[in-house]
Amino acid sequence: MVDLKDIKVFLFDMDGTINMGEEPLEGAMETLDILTRKGKRVGFVTNNSSKSKFEYLDKIRRMGYEAKIEQIITSGMATAQYISRHLPYKSVYVLGTDALKREFQDYGIEVKELGEDADICVLAFDTEMTYEKLFHATNLIGKGRVYIATHPDFVCPSDKGDMPDAGAFMALIEMTNGKRPDVIIGKPCAPMAEFVFDHYSVNPKDVAFVGDRLYTDIKFGKNNKMTSILVLTGETTTEMLHSSDVLPDYVLESVNDLRIC
Repeated sequence: MVDLKDIKVFLFDMDGTINMGEEPLEGAMETLDILTRKGKRVGFVTNNSSKSKFEYLDKIRRMGYEAKIEQIITSGMATAQYISRHLPYKSVYVLGTDALKREFQDYGIEVKELGEDADICVLAFDTEMTYEKLFHATNLIGKGRVYIATHPDFVCPSDKGDMPDAGAFMALIEMTNGKRPDVIIGKPCAPMAEFVFDHYSVNPKDVAFVGDRLYTDIKFGKNNKMTSILVLTGETTTEMLHSSDVLPDYVLESVNDLRIC
């Protein structure tokens, strides 16, 4: 097991790891500052595809850490790159927010609107969901269009309670027409790891991934040869950990325990 003092790059999940909703977790921003001053590279990798990288940049800065845009990765960014590389010149219907549609357009992807046919249907975390949008997506998927999910999370934690996330709608679509995604991009899946390693130009052995979820964050680290660090400030309880077959390399009460690195 790698000594945490030898880790060069610390990548953090966000909700439940360094913040809850709009509020930073106690001491988290100071911890990020300490790691940065020690020469560690700090990055943020979120499965939340409802917001753009610029919105996350503003959010992290509001919480008290002077992040740079290149430190931020979302599953929406990774999905856009995957489509542009592996499915070029294909049109996309996005069951997602306007911010995600703009992200796709920035990659040169043709985005179709409600009621229009498309080559690909992308299921994301859509906080602007309407029944019409959902129904159009299930119709396209039922007709055999390529079906891509930005990430598999069932819920998104917030200070108001858990919000139904993309994974919950994956289950709804499967019950509607029997279809599972052809590709899932976000944590813990390989396409997200490939994007991360390219983006940060890092070797997995030099990276620690820090998160609060076993089935996304910790599995992401384990599956993709990074050091995995579970923090107990979000979804995972000690009871859940003890009954899980996904075991992190390290378990910490919070990110603040990383200050000794």
